[in-house]
Order: sequence, then structure tokens, then C-alpha cells
Amino acid sequence: MDLETILATYGTIPPLTSYKRPMFVGPHPDDIEFCCGALVSKMRDNNVPVTFVVATDGAAGGAAGLTPSEVKNIREAESRKAAQFLGVENIEFCELEDGGDYSVSDAIRAITPLVLKYKPDIIFAPDPKLKTECHPDHLKVGEAVRRLVKLVPYRESLKRHGINVGGIEEFPDNITLAFYATDDANIIEEVSAKNLEDKISSLMLHESQMQDPSTGLLLQYFRFKAAALGAASSTGLAEDYQVLLPLVQHVYSEGIHYNSK
Repeated sequence: MDLETILATYGTIPPLTSYKRPMFVGPHPDDIEFCCGALVSKMRDNNVPVTFVVATDGAAGGAAGLTPSEVKNIREAESRKAAQFLGVENIEFCELEDGGDYSVSDAIRAITPLVLKYKPDIIFAPDPKLKTECHPDHLKVGEAVRRLVKLVPYRESLKRHGINVGGIEEFPDNITLAFYATDDANIIEEVSAKNLEDKISSLMLHESQMQDPSTGLLLQYFRFKAAALGAASSTGLAEDYQVLLPLVQHVYSEGIHYNSK
């Protein structure tokens, strides 16, 4: 067996809708919809049960005159409405402080119990290596997910991170990692016009955030990006991701762009 055979056998990325237990992790209450809403809509159309994990409480993104607690409650309610609209089966809130001084380790401790609970076969998270990303919540949450995929299979590693593993008999292994908001994509996932409109509609349910002057421009950006990515597809629309299969998450460096060779 040569290198090409190994990569062809273990490094070829399957369709993202072929996964059975996808988990989407968002730093803030609307990030998953912004970056993955069309794919989530497509998964719903394919009867794939989806789990959302919202890492922070979103309390720093509120209007003047509202308390952080009020903003948190508003944004959680909006997230639940958007998730329900997209057909999401489960939604969980970690309640890390939005824009707060938590660490990557804190984020690992908050998110990992949900990975142990739902045992996803693929986890979506923001790319912590995006060259232009400056938001600390995106950087820390993405890095936490990047690290935890290699912690969750091991009881002792989890205990050393202060994670309660009592009563857990099965530890998820071989989890595929998929980064969104990436500048190093290796898969283009075709979506339909309805999937894209579902994405926009789910975002509009985050009413407290849609008042921001930059929102209209951001919606335009995602529409144009979907068209640019999907120009060569049958629908003319797509979203892009950097997918790291279990094989290439440790030691193997050749697999990141294997599908595009």
C-alpha cells in the first residue's frame, strides 16, 4: 500500500449530509446560521438529526438600556426559534461569557460534556486559524473544538482536564472536524435556493441582531459568496468548509487538500 492508496482509502471526504449525528458549535447565538444555515437546511431535508451548541450567552450583543441578563434571555429565545425553523433536533447553551475572559480550557470543559452526551460523528466549528479572524470568542471556541476531538476518546485525558466522566461507558472516537468561516476550504457543499432562503429566514429570527447597520451588508455577502462558491454546481449555490477526517487530525499532513487534487 502506497501513500496515494492510504489517502484515497481513508482521506476522501464523503458528502456532509452522509453523517448521522452532526453537531454545530457556534461562539454566539447566530453564528451557526450565518455560516452554516443552508447546510443545516439541507440536512433537515435529508432527515439528518442536527444538534446546535451555542458556546457563549450572547449578552454582550444587546441594545442600550438592557441588562446582560435580559439580552441573554432574548438571544436564547431567538436561537430556539431559529433552530426550530431549521428543524434542529437539539440545542444546548454553554453560557460562557460573551466577550469574557474565559480560556480555551474553560471552553473545552463547557463543550466536551455535550460531545460525550450526543456522541457526534462530525463537529462543525469556526476555523481558529482563519488569518483575518480577530474575535476572541471565535478563536477560543474554534480552538477548543480543535483540541477536544482528540481528548474525548480517552477517559484519563478528560479527567485531567477536570471533566466528570462518571457513569460514561462509551467515549466517542473518530470524530470528523469541519471548520466553517475558513480561508482554507477543501470541500464545497452544494445547496439549493430554498436552503439559502431558509438560512436568511433563520437569521431574520435573530431580531435583536438584525438592527445592526452592518447586517444588510453581511446578508449580501453570504448571498454573493454562496453564488460564487456554487458557480460550477447544478444549483449555482454552495457553502464551503475545511474538513479534517480522523486520519489527518494527527501526524498526517497530506490529507487536508486531498479531495481537490
